[in-house]
Amino acid sequence: MSEFLKMLRESVPQVIGGLIVATLTLLVTASPGVAALVGFAGALVIAVLAYFVRSPDAWEDKRDGAPRAPPTTYTSTEARTAPSASIGMLHRIPSGPAIIGSSFHIREAPPRQVFVAEFEITEVPVTVSQYAAFLDAGGANERRWWSDSGWAWRQAAANGWGRADRSQPHDWVNQKYRPYDPVVGVTWYEAEAYCNWLGAQKNRLVRLPTEEEWEKAARGEEGRTWPWGDEFNRNKTNTYEHGVGGTLMAGSLIGDKSPYGLADLGGNVQDWTSSAYQPLPGEEFPAMDLRVARGGSWNDTAFGARPSFRHVYPAGYYFPFLGFRIVVERL
Repeated sequence: MSEFLKMLRESVPQVIGGLIVATLTLLVTASPGVAALVGFAGALVIAVLAYFVRSPDAWEDKRDGAPRAPPTTYTSTEARTAPSASIGMLHRIPSGPAIIGSSFHIREAPPRQVFVAEFEITEVPVTVSQYAAFLDAGGANERRWWSDSGWAWRQAAANGWGRADRSQPHDWVNQKYRPYDPVVGVTWYEAEAYCNWLGAQKNRLVRLPTEEEWEKAARGEEGRTWPWGDEFNRNKTNTYEHGVGGTLMAGSLIGDKSPYGLADLGGNVQDWTSSAYQPLPGEEFPAMDLRVARGGSWNDTAFGARPSFRHVYPAGYYFPFLGFRIVVERL
């Protein structure tokens, strides 16, 4: 049913165009009384269809087999901002085995089979417009959404790695002009705070995916080399080879799709995961909280864009090619 809804939503603009042409034709050829009735009915149908095109939340929680959510209760502070908070399209990843890892890099070895429980994850990374709702609601300035270490970073009590303004993502003034691109320049701490805030708005548990969840969502049970298959194709995804040199609209390259229908797992932006990284023998990292990011980006070559590749950064790091996507659970 979810795929049907997705196809239906994608076809709505064409349907609206057809209705406009048909309505105008009837208005010209019909009698005045009939023309008035047709005009009113056509405008009503077009307005309803346009609502579903513009409102992501109108399509939430209508997936196959998913029960309707109970009404959400907000505090007086949250009530004014809750309508702008958006989860986006979710895909259910079934429980079962998955092949993760590879023999191509020491951090990935060995390839192995693991069991991953069912979960739901967003089709695309969190976008600029979705993150803007968090900022507009004042979430970045509220202690309750941050972990202790995250709040220490936010208050400039921890290494900012050159970040002058910690109240918003790096280069936010320019990111705002690309509202449907994935948000980037966010630390692991900011991604965690956003998840906590969004979960409160939606009465859900919202979190970052684990490494294993992310990799299964990208490679499927059979462990594909790239989300779409075992052969790299620079035209399918936004990596260094694609030549864009920056982010694209989330999900705009339809070739970059996983077996479960997720987009932007092979390119565009890397995704933070919840998983901590334990350095291997001989690896030298600063003594700090290290986190794993997965996926390719516009800055990665094909080798680093493989879903099995493990990018490792301190939790307070940020890059113009590093974003995140979310997992959503019912409370």
